[in-house]
Amino acid sequence: MTGKLVQSKYFPLLLFAFALLLYTTNNGAFSIYILDEAKNTECAREMFEKGDWIVPTFNYNLRTDKPPLHYFFMMGSFKLFGVNEWAARFFSGFFGALTILITFLYTRRFTNRNTALWTVFALLASVHLCIQFHLAVPDPYLIFFFTWSLFLFYAVISDRHWHEIVLLYVAIGLGTLAKGPVAIALPGLIFLLFLIFSKQLKWSVIRSLKPFVGVFIVLAIALPWYLLVGLETNWEWTRGFFLKHNVGRFAGEMEGHGGIFLITFAYILVGMFPFSTFLVQAYRNAIKNRHDHFVLFSIISASVIILFFSFSGTKLPNYTVPSYPFLAVILGVYFSGFPELKTNIKPSYISLLIIGICLVPALIAGFQFDPILKDIKSVAWYFLPASIGIFAGFYFFIQKKSTTGILVTGSSAILTSLLFFLFVFPRIDAQNPVQKSILLLEGKEVRYFQKFNPSYSFYLKKPIPEISENEIESFFEKYPDGILISVKKKLEAIQLPENTEVFFSSHDLFESPTTQLIRVKK
Repeated sequence: MTGKLVQSKYFPLLLFAFALLLYTTNNGAFSIYILDEAKNTECAREMFEKGDWIVPTFNYNLRTDKPPLHYFFMMGSFKLFGVNEWAARFFSGFFGALTILITFLYTRRFTNRNTALWTVFALLASVHLCIQFHLAVPDPYLIFFFTWSLFLFYAVISDRHWHEIVLLYVAIGLGTLAKGPVAIALPGLIFLLFLIFSKQLKWSVIRSLKPFVGVFIVLAIALPWYLLVGLETNWEWTRGFFLKHNVGRFAGEMEGHGGIFLITFAYILVGMFPFSTFLVQAYRNAIKNRHDHFVLFSIISASVIILFFSFSGTKLPNYTVPSYPFLAVILGVYFSGFPELKTNIKPSYISLLIIGICLVPALIAGFQFDPILKDIKSVAWYFLPASIGIFAGFYFFIQKKSTTGILVTGSSAILTSLLFFLFVFPRIDAQNPVQKSILLLEGKEVRYFQKFNPSYSFYLKKPIPEISENEIESFFEKYPDGILISVKKKLEAIQLPENTEVFFSSHDLFESPTTQLIRVKK
């Protein structure tokens, strides 16, 4: 992977531009609907509407789930581009592109250009990472600052530049504003383990990191907002965030997102596809080369993140995404050894070949069994380029051209990501119940009973008050044209007034509830 273009001094800028294009493609063509995205975006919209940079709210009630950094960037984007889907997601794509850029620059600095190219190629080929950087959620911000802080730590240990010491703690401080104490605890654990395994755990090394200066910088960045939101909410936000959404999520399953220990590894296999099938060989190769401290650091970084969240009671696919840049380094080191590297990649390509054969039929079957998506099952054919790329890669492998096979396979995955956001996801999104019903609610008094899809809040742009079972009849007496939102399971447990009817019912995409709308019988 060499040539005049990649050796140009402008290549990093071109790489950033390509990643930004990939991660913002068609961002305004699908709705703010996915549960986390809807809650985070509506929270930012309400803060923007009120001009409040301190207290986060959802449906105009205190929201304790996340710190504010992504809200701040979305508010800034709303100011520049208006309140819309594209603006909400812009900085997620921007920080995604920055993650690609810094991964390339630091890997090139501490290995070589070829390894750096393979590393970012493995990242760009990850469809899951592309999806993550398309969403208006806090994770893209954490991924960037988390990755940057780890690379900066290694740079400081290697070169001791003062400005990188300062930037290290700036990154940790901003990461703390993005996701909370995990941006301190996990890097700290990784730093400690690397110093132990690299035999550098000495007072002179620790002193060179300027830890007291670091504490001051991190506190100066993060502490003011945490104090202000605590004071503004009588410490309710503080209790909710630290006890429920940090301790509670790690100690036990929350919102149905649990699973066995091994599910985290399954998330990695899916998330780093198509190159996850090479991870076992790549890890073995990295362990053999652990005398290279940058390789050792990447092994420790990826492994600690994955194992940490394997022990978490709540497990989600996005939790382990910060490991991707370091898994990509491990893959990059492995791929850069082709064709001289003496290793058997046949099992990896056979696994890929099986996936390539099954991919489109499995997707068609999945769409067919979903009552909402079965009518658009033809969009599964947009994944055919991924299968063709895998078949072509296998052909080149047989021809003993493994490097070409890897290039073709990864390029087809990048093309699949573009096709997914250009053609597949907008078609899927059009089937969600909020988009199908939002016009029915315009200009009406709206209430909800116990539970509702948070996307309604973003598109109605007004409070949706909750009412109890005893208040439903009086609500419709006062507002005969009013509409009640709830979910099927909750409504089946109560007796609705005789003069009301369920006039809209649709299963929520990607979730278990069925959204229902109730009105007075016509």
